[in-house]
Amino acid sequence: MAIIRILVLISFVEILNASRSTAPIIKTVYRGGTHFEGPHWSQEENALYWVDIIEQKVHRMDAQTGNVTTKQIGYGPVSLVVTVQDNPGTVLVTVRSELYLMTWNGPANDSALRLLSIVDLGLPDNRCNDGKVDTRGRLWFGTMGKEVGTNVDKDQGSLYMVDQHNALEPAVWVRPVSVSNGIAWTRDNKFMFYIDTPTRNIDVFDFNLEDGSIRNRRTIFSFEAKNVTGLPDGMTIDRDGNLWVACFNGGKVIKIDPRAGKLLEQHKFPASKVTSVVWGGHDLETLYVTTSNFGLNAAEHIQQPDAGSLFAIQGTGAKGLPENQFIYPGAAEY
Repeated sequence: MAIIRILVLISFVEILNASRSTAPIIKTVYRGGTHFEGPHWSQEENALYWVDIIEQKVHRMDAQTGNVTTKQIGYGPVSLVVTVQDNPGTVLVTVRSELYLMTWNGPANDSALRLLSIVDLGLPDNRCNDGKVDTRGRLWFGTMGKEVGTNVDKDQGSLYMVDQHNALEPAVWVRPVSVSNGIAWTRDNKFMFYIDTPTRNIDVFDFNLEDGSIRNRRTIFSFEAKNVTGLPDGMTIDRDGNLWVACFNGGKVIKIDPRAGKLLEQHKFPASKVTSVVWGGHDLETLYVTTSNFGLNAAEHIQQPDAGSLFAIQGTGAKGLPENQFIYPGAAEY
């Protein structure tokens, strides 16, 4: 009996230690933002890029040193940033409803911007929002309608795809859209996940990698049906095919199995407005998380002093896939 009790005790201690060792740790990486969004990890540079939409800034953090450098655009809301393949130091950014190429080490103001494309012509109050690059180097990005405070005009935006061949007239794939947001692809590139935030749904399309087309849209996870608080915002996917979704006004990141439509995990943050997520680090095991304090009242600012910060979750046991880069030959000389 004593031996059995000892063995049970040893097993309990092992389980306890294992749970402690695998418990995710949330760290505050960079403070002082207003509306951080659009994180993009560059494997080649070992660096994280992200934007502050309200402050009209693009940030870059060297992961080895922790040093952060910033570009002040000063031309309008900046919503996404991605690196450009085979063009070191060149990034694509969206400002208002325009796409620009920019040299990171170039001039400090908006004179560094080189116009690539304009969308939503005739809708002057629209702006670009979230976007991601597929494995063929095409940028999928969306727009949203006029903002008044935290309210947005519905059904005024679109989901576009732009590549090296159609920059003068990006392809429209979904219209209308209210607030185009998170995008992710399965590892085999057969499916593309998509979020139009006000629907509170995560949808999926059949994806054709060869011609960059999508079809057969359907919902695979409903925040309302699953009683998940907040609104789905930015999104990424891990190597096991599970989705990680930022919950705006929900104060958390959730992990979803899209095949079963099942909520697997919830990771709470000291900020209610969680905006986006991306895998980074040399092993792609760190989940970087952006947040916002825009729209918080005075009491909420006091309760959430780290709202508007960049966070990192470590020790989730999951691992991401490398971020794709936009392909545009000759971008540095464009």
